[in-house]
Amino acid sequence: MNVNELIRTKRAVRQFSDQPVPEEAIRDIVNAGRRAQSSKNSQPWHFVVIRDKATLKDLATCGAYAGHLAGAAFAVALASTEPADFDLGQAAANMQLAAWEQGIGSCIASIYEPDRARTLLGIPDSLHLDMALSFGYPLPAEKRPSRPGGRKPFEEVVHWEKW
Repeated sequence: MNVNELIRTKRAVRQFSDQPVPEEAIRDIVNAGRRAQSSKNSQPWHFVVIRDKATLKDLATCGAYAGHLAGAAFAVALASTEPADFDLGQAAANMQLAAWEQGIGSCIASIYEPDRARTLLGIPDSLHLDMALSFGYPLPAEKRPSRPGGRKPFEEVVHWEKW
């Protein structure tokens, strides 16, 4: 798939199959995050890859909307020298698109209990931990509940020259 097709078809995936993700794919995904652009090339991120099911379940309780972490094949906690910022978002987007290219779904999880999450993962107190990404092969479409949605029309969100 080309980049435009990846962007057009990428959706948040919160329900995963039991199929494990090969280590090579995990490395490719995390490396895509490492290669993201950052302000002044500061590269403020550290990534913690979590595959242990018990740890994933514990991490899933660190945010009101993080439950999908429990069913993931793996997750990546995004720690940073700065609070959640644009640079970290760039790294997360790179990882999610790299995963989608390989048929691996993902979803962002906000971490509302960062102290507990840092302790759980052994992340130093000097780093911020505001988000994690769940990854895994999506459940087949017939096993997922359908939800209404879609994107707003182009004309509704794009303004030329002025509002």
